[in-house]
Amino acid sequence: MKLFYSPFHGFIHKALVTTHEAGLWDAMTFVPTYPFRNREGVDQGDRYSLVAINPLDKVPTLVTDDWDVIYGSEPICQYLDSQSRANRLYPEPGPARWDALRRHDRAQTYFENTVMMNMEGWRPEDERHLDVFEWIWPKLHRVLDELEEECATEQGFDIGHAATLHALSYMDFGSKFYEAVDPLHPRYDFRKERPNLAAWYEAQLERPSVASHFGRDYEGDDSPEFFARQLAEVVAARGKR
Repeated sequence: MKLFYSPFHGFIHKALVTTHEAGLWDAMTFVPTYPFRNREGVDQGDRYSLVAINPLDKVPTLVTDDWDVIYGSEPICQYLDSQSRANRLYPEPGPARWDALRRHDRAQTYFENTVMMNMEGWRPEDERHLDVFEWIWPKLHRVLDELEEECATEQGFDIGHAATLHALSYMDFGSKFYEAVDPLHPRYDFRKERPNLAAWYEAQLERPSVASHFGRDYEGDDSPEFFARQLAEVVAARGKR
């Protein structure tokens, strides 16, 4: 299998956590992909373009052993979980599954809203729309308050927890990496005044599936040439099939 993804390990990747939990880490070829570098320089072209296998040109994109292409973190995680040789993150149908999916969707929406604020923050200061931040922040505060209550008795680990780690760590990453681009809460720390959530989060950082990549620089080949070879292999195999 091949996983095309952005190797920014300043936040926790849900797909990487699922890969590790499923016991598929050694069966995966990780292909660093940088969509935002595609048009750096007139002569460099689309150096990391996935359009040959994904019309959205978006990470993560998974290529299975059968050369099928799956894109979108949720379908990818479901597929990896279905192939699991170890832990299953998706409970069987029933109350536990619906609760895990509820928490997953909550975290995914939280993540998407944080991305939206970061993108707004990239604008020149006089072009930022303050109403974007004013609209999103109350939602995030409500989610964090709900997490603080839940984490007082939280047990186990499922796809909802993996997604929550992804969302919270991305907020941390964004607050530090895009320093002070948020006019309402620059360099926001979700741990403040939420001891239950802070304790749960710090405990999960010790989990092997998180420690496998979080906070660790990518050490493999992330060149455009490596990307091109991996993509060409997929395109050729799918053409033959």
